[in-house]
Amino acid sequence: MSRPTDQERAAIEHDRDLAWELYGVQPTHPRIPELAGSVLAREPTFTGMIILTALHREACGEIDEARRLLQNLMGRRDRQYLNSVKKLRDLEMSEGDFAEARRLSEIVLREQPDADWIEHMELGSAMAYTGEAEAGWRLIDEAVGIAAAQGDHEYSLALGQRATRLFATAASPERLLPAAEEAYAADPTESLLALTLGYAYLCGYRPEDALALFERVLREDPTMDLAQYGVRITRGFLEPIRSGAATMDTMREAQMGEYAWRRFVAKAFRADLADALAALDEVMPEDLAAALRPPLDREAARASGGEDTILAWHDGQEPGTGGLWGAGERFRLMTGAEVAELDDSVENDPAAWGDWEDKPDYFQVVFTDDAGDYLLEGVGGKLYHRSPGVPDVEVAPSPAEWIWDRVAAFGGHDPRPGRHRLRSGSGTSA
Repeated sequence: MSRPTDQERAAIEHDRDLAWELYGVQPTHPRIPELAGSVLAREPTFTGMIILTALHREACGEIDEARRLLQNLMGRRDRQYLNSVKKLRDLEMSEGDFAEARRLSEIVLREQPDADWIEHMELGSAMAYTGEAEAGWRLIDEAVGIAAAQGDHEYSLALGQRATRLFATAASPERLLPAAEEAYAADPTESLLALTLGYAYLCGYRPEDALALFERVLREDPTMDLAQYGVRITRGFLEPIRSGAATMDTMREAQMGEYAWRRFVAKAFRADLADALAALDEVMPEDLAAALRPPLDREAARASGGEDTILAWHDGQEPGTGGLWGAGERFRLMTGAEVAELDDSVENDPAAWGDWEDKPDYFQVVFTDDAGDYLLEGVGGKLYHRSPGVPDVEVAPSPAEWIWDRVAAFGGHDPRPGRHRLRSGSGTSA
């Protein structure tokens, strides 16, 4: 094949650049694969067009085709090899195949020992997602050190990336807090960092510091929901202390800081109770769906004293069908009327309820096994198993977490941070 003339090459490069520009403006634009194919037909060495086409297919939701294109390009081992590995890694990371993303990240660092700090962070994140959180977080810390040697700008970027990745991989607020403080000090314009730091302060029982951050975010963006919620929950935290109705120790005993952190995480990842119930609807087995009762209207759900989000979704479950949840026990959802009756009975005839008086006062019953045991939301918003004669036992960090566990067990998508899915056969290199 003859080499293109200077005029022909200029035309090829023009089409190549136009294809990338189109992708930058509208990744799903139908002309992108046309231009990319035309460039490749005239200059087969421009295999970056294969990467562009794969990115276009991914943007269009054609994940399998995007994966196939990148795997085939990897198999060529041409000058685009490393770029194809990185793009395939990014695809697998976004698709939740963290084991494959980790394998590809390891290839990048093996092929490019002097890789930039972000490549080390990619491997660290993949390690954290696949069960080696501590080792992954150490690698992310090391990446910050690499960035520090590259100047203030890179260092600031790396600090922000570290805080974001720790949050995404379910690092504890205690571990996240110093990283968020450093990142926010480097870039105080980043609202999500401010919010994350504020909730970490609240979890650490520093409500005054938290409130100052939430109010600062609201001054810049009065519509930000997470900041509005932060102000409400922090004021609810502070008012009893300021009025003398409670102390900081009271709040610690009630685990209010930990509760606020879990609510923030759930809201940030769209993984709260309402999200869990909507996701459950998508994957619920037919026999379980048939056992659930019609919903209560919102007003009646609130008046029942039960978990109103659940009751407005379904007003309980038919007796004897608890095993349909597949959780290894026979707990079923209670109706609003059953919850109200139970609450009245406990209040009016405490002697009939044995040791309930010796257990925490706050509770909201959600499930029963119809044999005297209950699952209820208690201290810190956690879900506890209450059984006569024994202390309450925590079964989930919250009712929402219990529902999400069922969504995951039924094969649904689980958006909670730190969750990983190990798949086989989706990402072997060509």
